[in-house]
Order: sequence, then structure tokens, then C-alpha cells
Amino acid sequence: MKKVVLLTAIALLSISTFAQDRFALGLKAGFNSTKINLSDIPDGTTIKNEANNGYLIGAYGKLRLLGSLSFQPEIYYTKKSSEISISDEFSPVINNESVFHTWDIPLLANLQVLDLKAFKVYGIAGPVASFIAKTETDIPELDEFKNTNWTFQAGGGIEFWRLTADVRYEWGLSDISDLADFNLGQKTDVLTFSVGFKLFGM
Repeated sequence: MKKVVLLTAIALLSISTFAQDRFALGLKAGFNSTKINLSDIPDGTTIKNEANNGYLIGAYGKLRLLGSLSFQPEIYYTKKSSEISISDEFSPVINNESVFHTWDIPLLANLQVLDLKAFKVYGIAGPVASFIAKTETDIPELDEFKNTNWTFQAGGGIEFWRLTADVRYEWGLSDISDLADFNLGQKTDVLTFSVGFKLFGM
């Protein structure tokens, strides 16, 4: 019986050590700057779009796959905001600020490109699924957005001790608007700065 207990303890310790050597879990937070780009602007219409600031807070995981390559899934709650001014020769300027509260799930490849002992440098890229939790607009008639959207992130960062810091750019891959009669081809472009704290793992 003692041998069974001892062998079980050794096996659990080995599994735990293996898991921590290949897997990590941490928390992250940051801020973003979001701009809505328009691809279908009607003739004779002037549109100005400005980026606004927002934030994000959530968690990340990291699974070492091969050598310096890891899979890094994340989940975070984020606020994004952008302002658009629309005018033409027959109507006054219309200002509309859109605010998005979303749950974002990046599915990223993390590649360590440099190990300087004191800190590590990595590149990161991959698709992001974004699920809308709440939206707000100045013009209620324009407050119609798709529940799910896809974007693509790419960037880089540094890892020091248990801390990470990175910057990413995020391109919208699909039209976020769900308006039947007023389609401007709205896609989000987001610049994100974030810091992370590793709770445990590699």
C-alpha cells in the first residue's frame, strides 16, 4: 500500500512538473485606440473618423508546442470606441460615437525570437473572435451590429521575470454593421498596449 501511495505521489509530481514546464497561465490588462474604417462611402459624402481610447482586462494561457513556438489563447473583456462625422452638400454634419463592449478571444502563435537572459523578445500573431456584450451610439438608428466578428492581430513584446508587455495591431476582417439600408463597410482597426503577469508555469 505504501508503495502504491509513493508511486502515485511521484506520478502526480511528475505530471505537475511536466505541465508547468510546458504550460503557463496569467492575467493581463491594457488600453487600446480604436478607429472604424469605412470602405463603402457614398458619392458626395464626406466622412471623418477619429480613434478613441478604451481598455481591456482578462487572462491568457500559453502552451509550448515546439522549440520557441507556443500557442497562446486569451480571453478578455474590452471597451472600444470610435467617432465618425458624416456630411454632404444637402445636410449638416452628423457626429456619431460608437462604443463597443466585447469579449475577445485571440488564438495566437507566440514565437520567441531573442533570448537576452535578462529578458526575452517575442512576436505574436493570429485570429481573434469578438463577441459583442453591449453597444452604445449617439444615434439609436445606427446601433445595429453583428453579434460576432473576426479580426487579426500581429505584434511583438518582451518577457521579463513574470511580466510581459506587448503592442499589437488588429485589423478588422469583416463588416461589423448589421444595418440593412445604410451599409458603409465598417471595419475596426485597433492598436493595443497590454501588460501581463504570469501566475504559474513556464
